[in-house]
Amino acid sequence: MEGFLVSAATGALKAVTVKLATLLGDELKNMKDVHKEIKSLSDELNCMHAFLEKMSEEENPDNQDKIWMTDVREMSYDIEDSVDDFMICIDDDKSTKKKSLMKKCTKLLDKMKAHRRISKAIQEFKTQIKEVGDRNHRYRTGATSTKDSHDMIDIRAQAIFKDASELVGIDEQKNELIDLLIEDGSSQHQAKVVSIVGFGGLGKTTLANQVYESLKDKFECKAFVTVSQTPHIMEVLRTILRDFSGQEYNGDMQHLIKKISNFLQHKRYLIVVDDLWDSESWETIQNALIKNSCASRIITTTRKTEVAKSCCSSRRGHIYKLRPLNPENSRKLFLKRIFGSEEGCPSDLSEVCDDILKKCDGLPLAIIAIAGLLAGKAPTVDEWNKVQCSFGHALERHSDVNRMIQILSLSYFDLPPHLRSCLLYLSIFPEDYEIGKDRLILRWIAEGFVHEEHGFTQYEIGDRCFNELINRSLIQPVGSGYFDVICCRVHDTILEFILSKAVEENFVTLFGLPNIRVDPHRKIRRLSLQDRNEISDAIVGSREKIIYYHVRSVVVFPGSLDSLPSLQKFKHLRVLDLEDCNGLQAHHLTHLGRLFALRYLNFRNTWIDELPEEIGELQYLQTLDIRCTHIKELSSSVGRLSRLVTLLFDFDVRLPDGFGKNMQALQQLVGPISVCYQSPSFAQELRQLRNLRILEILFDDEVSEDLVSSLCTLSTGCLNSLVINCCHEEHMKLVMEPWSSTPHGLKILQIWRIVVPRVPRWIGSLDNLQDLRLSVEQLGLEDFGLLGSLNALSNLLLRVKVEVADRWSSSQGTQRVKINGTHGFPSLRRFLVGSNSCAFGLLFEGGAMPKLHELNLSFNEGKTGSLTNGEFDFGIQHLPCLALVGCSCYFDPENPAWVALEKATSSHPNHPKLRYI
Repeated sequence: MEGFLVSAATGALKAVTVKLATLLGDELKNMKDVHKEIKSLSDELNCMHAFLEKMSEEENPDNQDKIWMTDVREMSYDIEDSVDDFMICIDDDKSTKKKSLMKKCTKLLDKMKAHRRISKAIQEFKTQIKEVGDRNHRYRTGATSTKDSHDMIDIRAQAIFKDASELVGIDEQKNELIDLLIEDGSSQHQAKVVSIVGFGGLGKTTLANQVYESLKDKFECKAFVTVSQTPHIMEVLRTILRDFSGQEYNGDMQHLIKKISNFLQHKRYLIVVDDLWDSESWETIQNALIKNSCASRIITTTRKTEVAKSCCSSRRGHIYKLRPLNPENSRKLFLKRIFGSEEGCPSDLSEVCDDILKKCDGLPLAIIAIAGLLAGKAPTVDEWNKVQCSFGHALERHSDVNRMIQILSLSYFDLPPHLRSCLLYLSIFPEDYEIGKDRLILRWIAEGFVHEEHGFTQYEIGDRCFNELINRSLIQPVGSGYFDVICCRVHDTILEFILSKAVEENFVTLFGLPNIRVDPHRKIRRLSLQDRNEISDAIVGSREKIIYYHVRSVVVFPGSLDSLPSLQKFKHLRVLDLEDCNGLQAHHLTHLGRLFALRYLNFRNTWIDELPEEIGELQYLQTLDIRCTHIKELSSSVGRLSRLVTLLFDFDVRLPDGFGKNMQALQQLVGPISVCYQSPSFAQELRQLRNLRILEILFDDEVSEDLVSSLCTLSTGCLNSLVINCCHEEHMKLVMEPWSSTPHGLKILQIWRIVVPRVPRWIGSLDNLQDLRLSVEQLGLEDFGLLGSLNALSNLLLRVKVEVADRWSSSQGTQRVKINGTHGFPSLRRFLVGSNSCAFGLLFEGGAMPKLHELNLSFNEGKTGSLTNGEFDFGIQHLPCLALVGCSCYFDPENPAWVALEKATSSHPNHPKLRYI
């Protein structure tokens, strides 16, 4: 049952076809009458899956197609439920350990009448398929009412021609962009790219046009072109030639590119390439934009970070992340659109005005949309509160909002099908909710939205999906670790959009939202309980009539635990998420063992002190999260979870005896595991987990040779992430001395709680290491030489207790550590180094750390001042890709260290952001 793909577009069709193939090949090969029926059903479902996937690309299918798509999706879930019922019967029968397949089948026929039931179910589903197909002319839509996208007004064109007097809050960012484009310096004659990146509706086109209008008279040639999601590159290139030269051209692309390039050979040009969606389009366009020495400037706009990076990679470029409007400018824009000025707003509307603007979150298009709606209503608190309380539903009926929805639709339908499912799934969380990355990815896996690909685990694929949604500005990263995003949030406007999609497609059902009505006759697939207030008897009564048999996912948010139906009412549940439900008690978990399909179970931040004994019945469980609970020991029943992949727990939890033998599927053990709480056989059992990829371990006592041997064994297998917490100096040997088997497969190594004298030499042999975190007494030139040889290293955190200085390679005493291009670090992007007690003597020279994006420095100002002759010059001007500098010194205008860094960042060609850490 693992690894089957489910999507918002096609439901469980793919999962069903794979499971039917399994039945054909293994379980029903001797039941020839059923075999033929399943083959026929499977062929039909494959055709429907292909057609449904194609239809999902349509932004505006007509009502007939929508109904048909919904019918097929719902039917696919029902078929999967029936197939799962049959497969669990087979699994139960296998557990009797009878040797004869015929005896197993006979037992099933006698005891469960499974043969007759699956045969009858297949006939019923074939009949249902035929009825659905006949109603829709055998899956052909015929004439459609979908409006051709070429007939729709391009809303970006409206932004281009917007009068500057109507724009609010644009001046600051416009001036910043102009400063980036028209800068002095030794490289000022080179062509330069500035790529504006941000979510749709944030005002990228408007800003680019304002900058273009301000600068165009300074350039000999200028052009403004829009590429769009489905570009016609030949027409774009013709427009560029026409704008630059006034010439027309109807030849082939190769000659057109050459013609543009030749024309620009000795000319200073300015061009805006607006609305880029992919790197391939940019690569073609940039071939025409010659790299001359006339101080030409290129502005691009895109929603995608990777496209912005592509624009800047081959030229002297800078990515400019567009910011939302601040509260002051948001209010100014909002009131100006309604009343003509801020002064025209009645004072009694101030509070509700703030509530509405909070929902808009600085997004200009959202502010304009809601303001346009309110402009047609009476300016009273009651009227505005109605709109504020039914934000999404009111928006649906207004033309300005239709423009915003169009923008969101563009972003949504640009996503591949699996990413659409991942995005829609976020509608299950409340407004402004901080969603943990691990929690989200593990739930995606349990739902079947992501699956393993060659060389990558399901979690790694899920992590890639998470990052892709961030890069597309569809979710907002919040709450970062040293190098990692650990949480995200969904912009209110996007949440309204995906929630309307999810409800329309019966993807999720929400209890507790006042403006969303639940149809008691509609099957619930994914249930979100958000009852923050006491619910009425009428609502309680209506919910008691609902059938929960087909629910696949339940999440209960704080305050809603009393709304959770008895687990006895669920049969096909795959996800049960009870995080933060502090009132959780044993009676809520009665019948937990009946949930045979459960894959994800989350008790994090609850008060339970033990797991039900029947948890061992959950034979398909993949994730168990018991962090921040009162559980101290896992019983032997947990040891029966043979398919468990991820176990998340607190450091003082004792693992069950026999876990190594019985839990072979484990890939993640995240606690960390405190060795002192484990059984004497812990080391021997640990080494049996041959599939383990992520391990966090805490050494409280002496480290046995047996345990070190187990770590070596794991490190030569699948283990790629190891976090070691050492509490005593006695553990120094483990860290400093070479291991008997070098853990070449490690990608992440973190060693905490112990300060080693220098970087251990054996770390220099970890060729695949990408992330290293370590505390050392001192850092010298030899250490940088060793670390620089790690070609894959991209994240480096070095806590330095005493100094970063060179004491050994110079006869002149303590000298600064100077590193340049010969010291390696070809892939390093983030570097956090030093401490508040450290004398920081690092000096970057030409060619050093060529890809470094983020630099965070901590140092003792007095000691560092002495080492740098009071100049605090670290040579950051030699870091060509630097975008962010963090510093622990106090940001006082009189502080010489801060003043020096401020000067260095302002004179850097990239103008990296300076922040206090």
